[in-house]
Formats: sequence, structure tokens, C-alpha cells
Amino acid sequence: METILQKSMIAAIQSVPPMEVTKHRRVRSISVGDPLGAGMFQRTLNIVTYYKHAGDSGCNRGWLVAGWIKESLGRALNEHPIIAGRLRWRRKTTTAGEDGLEVVANDSGVRLVEARFPASLPEFFEMVKRDKSRAEAETVFWTDIDEVDPQFSPLFYVQVTCFESGGYSIGISCSILLADILLETDFLTKWAQIQSSLAHLQTTLKPLFYIPSNKRNNFLTELSRSASVLDRGDPFVFLAETCSKMSLVCMKKAVANRETARADVFLFVKEQGGDENGTTTERDGTEVEIHMTETRDEAFSDCDCCDDLGEVADVGVLLDVSLAFDDKFEGSSCWIGSISKGLAFGVPSAFGGTKSLVKFIIALPK
Repeated sequence: METILQKSMIAAIQSVPPMEVTKHRRVRSISVGDPLGAGMFQRTLNIVTYYKHAGDSGCNRGWLVAGWIKESLGRALNEHPIIAGRLRWRRKTTTAGEDGLEVVANDSGVRLVEARFPASLPEFFEMVKRDKSRAEAETVFWTDIDEVDPQFSPLFYVQVTCFESGGYSIGISCSILLADILLETDFLTKWAQIQSSLAHLQTTLKPLFYIPSNKRNNFLTELSRSASVLDRGDPFVFLAETCSKMSLVCMKKAVANRETARADVFLFVKEQGGDENGTTTERDGTEVEIHMTETRDEAFSDCDCCDDLGEVADVGVLLDVSLAFDDKFEGSSCWIGSISKGLAFGVPSAFGGTKSLVKFIIALPK
């Protein structure tokens, strides 16, 4: 018999843009032959952490945290405005150009969702034991990117969920197209530091966007989460050295002769420089390349990697910083959403030279 689970009730949704206007709007190119087949409009990196504040017997602490996040997240986005950007179709402007997709840092903002769960935190953990996928899906919010007009869809959501009798969670859902920023930069660490400093410097003041529990009588019922977060796979992580080309062939070598090689989508982030004349463009930085399984049988001869790739298993991708004040950490979870048959995701840890140290995140359906 199917487990009956409670549903989170949404109290508020806000947009959080960078505190400062982004003057140089960098663009991240997306290289993919079949965006629909690759599931790139649905795939997400999801992270949720749980906290309990001593003496908190209601939702007020969680609402306070949500109020400070509105400001701390805006400040953190100043250094990584692409997170607050949007995906758009790129139309060719020259005969040499080509159609495609790109993420532009246009300051449209991330979504901050405040929700309430009709059970205590210990009761919720019991629900997780019975049905982890469905229970934890209530702690994150994600709406699939619109395939026709993607420029209107957020790429990053934060949900603060308050539990009865105290306790709250902070859930992050990020498009897989931007997941490397969470995994290989100090964005989360700096955001946590800003959040903590705001709390300590202004302990006697309430956040500007704080609404106490006794004034939260109405909840949004017409909003629904995408089912993508239910189709989940827990990540397995290892490091490997590849050649500086960081090609699809490198990825296939890294996952060859492993169960993880049955992933149907290969995605990796590459360094992107100026044009062929050496001219600097707005697309300098990184590019995301996505390949489907139909190209998996290509020869390995194009790659100059050695056959013996060193690896370190169980690196881990779980959130290792506290996006809270000084509250007691109660646990965390991390998964890839809309996993389909599986995903292999390569994130370079170091560019340049003849070798690149790459973090491989492999997620497969259970």
C-alpha cells in the first residue's frame, strides 16, 4: 500500500536578484544536439539541509532565516550573477554563427520559497525512512524550464520549510547547467558567511522581509512542483586526470568498465576563450557540452589521455557549510533530479597545462 505523505504548504514566493546591477553580462554557451532528448530542461542538482534551534517551538525561527536569506543571497549573487540569469535560445547573427542555447546573467533573479510542513521534524524523518523520494521532494521547489520560452524560467530555487514544533530545512534546486558553480566555487561558503554575519550583527532587529507566524494565515495551493525531483539518483563521485581537451572521449575513458558507464547523458563543463582571432567576447568563461548515448561508440584515438586514469572514490558532493545561524545541524541530503537512465557530469577542478583534474559526478536510477 502506498505511503500517505503530507504536503508542504507554500506561504510566500519572492524573487531575489543580485544586490548590484550586473554591468558585464557574461553568457554561458550550451552545446547540445537534442536538448529535449537530453532532458536538460528538467535535470537538477538538489541539496537539502535540516536544522533545529534550541528553544524554538514553532515556525518563527524558520521565517527569520527566510527573511535574512532574501538579503544574504542577494549579496552572494553579486559574485555569481549567472545563477540569477535565464536560459535563452541563441539565434545566429552571422553566416558563420549557429542557433543554440545559452545562459545570460540578466539579473532576473532566483526564487525564494517559504513553506510550512504539517508535521514535526522527527515525524518528517520517519516519512523519509518510508519514502525518501516523495518526502524530500516536499523540501525543495522546482518548475521545469519552459522548452519554448526558457527565458522566463528561473534556474535556481531556494525553499525554506518550517516544521511544526520547531525545526526547518533549507532546500536548493539548481539547473544542472549551473551545478558546477555550487560544486566547484566558494558560492555556498560565502553565502553562508554573509547569512551568519547578518544574524550576528543585527540580533535585535527583524529582517526587512520577515512575516511572523501569526500573520501567515493564507497559503498558496495552485502552485505545484514538477515531478522531475521525484525521478532521482544519488551521486557517486570520483576524481580523475584527463587531457586538457576535456572531451567526451575523456569522460568515456574515465567511466569505462564501470557500472556507471550505462548513463545515457554525458555532460561536462569546458573552458571557453575568445574567438579564433584572439578577441575577447562576452562568452569567455565556460561552456556546457551535453552528449547523448548514440555517440558513445566513437573511437578513443582522438584523446591523448593515458589509459590508466587515477581516481579517488567517495569524494562527496553534499553541502558542507551551514546556511543558517548557529542552529543545530540535523542532517542533509543530495540528489540529481530527472535522472532518466543516468547522468555522467564532469566538472574540471583545474584548467590549464597538459592535464586537468576533473570531478566526475555519476547518478543512476535505483
